[in-house]
Amino acid sequence: MATRLVKRPKIDPRNASADPLTRLREGVRKPVMPVSFAQALNVLLVDQKRVNRSRLQRLREAWEMAVDQVDGISKEAAKKAEISSVNKTGAVLVNVSNPGLAHELGVVYREPLLSKLRELLHGKDAVSDLTVRVKRRAYRARK
Repeated sequence: MATRLVKRPKIDPRNASADPLTRLREGVRKPVMPVSFAQALNVLLVDQKRVNRSRLQRLREAWEMAVDQVDGISKEAAKKAEISSVNKTGAVLVNVSNPGLAHELGVVYREPLLSKLRELLHGKDAVSDLTVRVKRRAYRARK
């Protein structure tokens, strides 16, 4: 497709005035107010949150499938584990309620879970690391 070197006039030449100065003024386009940096950044962050949210959902579904497929894991307890975040490099943070379960998932079954997650998410998301932590409990006032 050929690129146009001359822009089409905004006003139809048949309806233009006879005065050349008026014709020039009519053809000038009004400037559009520029978008502020904060507005552009807000749009970008909203889109990024949407992408990250869907990535987290895919990862949570893959976690449930990986827990089912790896032998020896306490499946009910491991499914209650909460995948809280995944960063750009693919490091996954999993929170559990039990220190024993954290050791089991984070040390004993870490490599089988990582390989199964990589296999399930191949081509969609990259998983580079798996960190399992115990959830921080809210401070309880003593009676």
